Amino acid sequence: MSEKILVVDDNLDAIAILEVILEGAGYPVTSARDGLEAMQKITTEEPALILLDVMMPKMDGYEVCQAVKDDPKLNHIPILMVSAKTDPASQERGLSLGAADYLVKPIQPALVLRKVKEHLEERNPPSSPPGVPHSP
Repeated sequence: MSEKILVVDDNLDAIAILEVILEGAGYPVTSARDGLEAMQKITTEEPALILLDVMMPKMDGYEVCQAVKDDPKLNHIPILMVSAKTDPASQERGLSLGAADYLVKPIQPALVLRKVKEHLEERNPPSSPPGVPHSP
């Protein structure tokens, strides 16, 4: 797999856990510790998918999501918000800004991998094997 995933969180333990989960499944991972660093990496590295914490210093996850979705060069990148904020208003805010999904901390490794795979496949649907017509 060559689909680089950007993990953005101000908590090093949270980054480390996600790196172990994702790299263990074969995904290359890069990380950022705050929203400003995330925006630099997003524009220079154009990751295939972003796992984005909500509560961060300098620029929170909502602001990063908004900036990415407002940029026509970047708005195709799926963003999965990851937060300890479990209230419906926080989840709705992330989704209304264009996040593809909202995962609640503490994360569940199997769910994270399933959601990452699902959203990467939506971005790059698998091609049909030779001789098998692609269904519309």
